[in-house]
Amino acid sequence: MADFIKNLASDLLRLEVNTIIKQNMTAEKLPTNKRVLLRRLAQDYRDTMADYGVAKMPEDGDIKAEDSGRVFRWRFGGEYSFQEIVSMAKAGVSSYENQINNPSQSAERQDLIDKQKILVRIRSQAFNVVGIFKLLRRELAPETLTQDDGFYANEINFLDTDHFLYAQFKAGALPQGCVPYRSHRESLKWNNDLGWDDINAAAELPLTPDTLSMLYKAYEIGTEQIVLQTVIQIEGDVTSYITPTYLNLPDKAKEIVMGVHNRSIVTSTQFWSSLFTTVVNLAGRSFNQIFGKKE
Repeated sequence: MADFIKNLASDLLRLEVNTIIKQNMTAEKLPTNKRVLLRRLAQDYRDTMADYGVAKMPEDGDIKAEDSGRVFRWRFGGEYSFQEIVSMAKAGVSSYENQINNPSQSAERQDLIDKQKILVRIRSQAFNVVGIFKLLRRELAPETLTQDDGFYANEINFLDTDHFLYAQFKAGALPQGCVPYRSHRESLKWNNDLGWDDINAAAELPLTPDTLSMLYKAYEIGTEQIVLQTVIQIEGDVTSYITPTYLNLPDKAKEIVMGVHNRSIVTSTQFWSSLFTTVVNLAGRSFNQIFGKKE
């Protein structure tokens, strides 16, 4: 109990309020099934990179031999899928860096910078998710740690033979690197690289509250650009960040966005204060005692 309260209090040391401008909101609730949440998060990342032109989806009808290495072969929401997302995002960041430094791209420079920042976020968040699966693997399937990851050595055994790109591969029209993988049922116990049928049949992943908090934030923010951010420390330090996107908005839009952001800060700080007071009351100690500081 003491450790739980201390960990909860530690999470309350910093309040972060983000305001984003999001297109085409569906207003749907977060998926209750965490496997589904991970699958949708991964798909959001893949769709964004495909829209940016740094990768291709296996469903695209224009896959060519030279696209090998740029086609998303893991279409799911597990460790292998997020590993591939990290790799694709890393390559995309480097590609945008070259374009940003190209004088001929000066007219589109800000757009390239904005997209590169989103790719950096995707890379970072996907890397964190890979770490989650590695921890799950140690806890749920430690016997597999000394084995091959399950598809690298016998990669051809995991190709999706029902996908139309597989037929082109067998006919010699495409290299193997363009063919997506099938649902990886072999790692179902700790992984989530599963098709929808397998996800529905699989047991829920035992994710910790800290892990869920990180995933919820990644899912909520998604791949949208943050236009305003305010960070408040428990000691009273306040840092605000304003992006060029906000500065370039029409005056009326600026007023609306700033109003929403300020109201969010007021609501969040009120809730934050109440929650921290509750934690201190539960602990029956002072703030300093909770964190082992001298009075």
